[in-house]
Amino acid sequence: MNDDIACICGRLRRASRTLSRRYDAALAAVGMNVNQYAVLRNLSQMPRPTLAEFAERTAHEKSAMWRTLQPMIRDGWITVEPGRTQHFSLSDAGRAQLDLARPFWTEAQAEISNILGQREAVLIELLHEIETHV
Repeated sequence: MNDDIACICGRLRRASRTLSRRYDAALAAVGMNVNQYAVLRNLSQMPRPTLAEFAERTAHEKSAMWRTLQPMIRDGWITVEPGRTQHFSLSDAGRAQLDLARPFWTEAQAEISNILGQREAVLIELLHEIETHV
């Protein structure tokens, strides 16, 4: 078997980049990308997480998460509560941006779901196994 085809990591990374481009194209209409959408969506589901808590939930390194948050803090989508341990929350502007983006994300999600059909549930289960056991 061709090593390029057999490499699970390589195939997942290429598939991830392909999916990201599709979601990014949909979300460009509201001036954001899929990474920003995921951050806002996750932050909307967490009560005032610290950087470490948020990075843990999203499987990021803290320094990478901090760099990801910076533009959204600058744009006023995310607020940082000052203190020894900083806590993050979605601002009203961030909630509005998330609400504005949701239909575009839903459209991209439906397109991918249609392509996968009944295999979608199996894919989600397999990805969950990788996330929890590797």
